[in-house]
Amino acid sequence: MVRGFKQRYLSVILLGIFIFSATAPKPAYSERPRPQSEIPVEKQRLLPATKKVEMTGEVVDAWCFASQVMGPGRGEKHKACALACIHGGVSAGILDEKTGELFIAAKHKGYTGCKDLLLPFVAKRVTVKGWIARKGGCNLIKIQEVKLAKPGEKTTK
Repeated sequence: MVRGFKQRYLSVILLGIFIFSATAPKPAYSERPRPQSEIPVEKQRLLPATKKVEMTGEVVDAWCFASQVMGPGRGEKHKACALACIHGGVSAGILDEKTGELFIAAKHKGYTGCKDLLLPFVAKRVTVKGWIARKGGCNLIKIQEVKLAKPGEKTTK
């Protein structure tokens, strides 16, 4: 069967469009954003994202509180477990009583953790001053000062 000129011309155009669309680079909007971990450090825009804060809350061990493997992971009933966990290397945290958020205690002074600073306050209500940072769903607090909270004191700035 002999095709007409118009049918052949249309077939060639459609074939060209198909080939071009299959080999053309994808538009930028269809690319997934790259996680920061895949971007070389020298090309990342790193800005300090900290905020000065004063908060009142309970000193807890982060693992037991977050995982709930040992019950609620807080309070006087959990104190012995929290002491053992923090002494053994589990990160201590401050459970903000205003928001219910857990802040992992980061270094207190250069290259040292918060274990020695927070062990005397485990399962107690404290007021801490320092800086918080939030990224990737993680809340951190660098503690500058910690003291027992006064009864009835509810401070979060």
